[in-house]
Amino acid sequence: MSERVVTQLREIMRAAVEERRGLVVYARLEPVEMDRLARRVERETLEKVRRVLMEDPGDEHVMGLRNRLKRMDDELSALGDLGGIQEASRQMQTDEIVWQAFEDIASLLGVQ
Repeated sequence: MSERVVTQLREIMRAAVEERRGLVVYARLEPVEMDRLARRVERETLEKVRRVLMEDPGDEHVMGLRNRLKRMDDELSALGDLGGIQEASRQMQTDEIVWQAFEDIASLLGVQ
């Protein structure tokens, strides 16, 4: 992966991590609302990362990031196929899958 792509991906993730942390500043927000906004930031960021990765021919590092996104997609698909789950539980599990993918990609890029 080119240094330009790595730098671009790190900047995307750093901005998202900062935006997510910044939500705590809005003390008037209910915890549920802060969580909802944080998940939105994570989803949008993962889509930005996905777009950048599609433009790069790829090396081992790119493949690791793509594989992590694919695993997230597979987990979300499997969850969607499950029956007998209450919608609230499904949403909580979806949020967990997205959050974990976000954290893993940030870690793979060295963003804390």
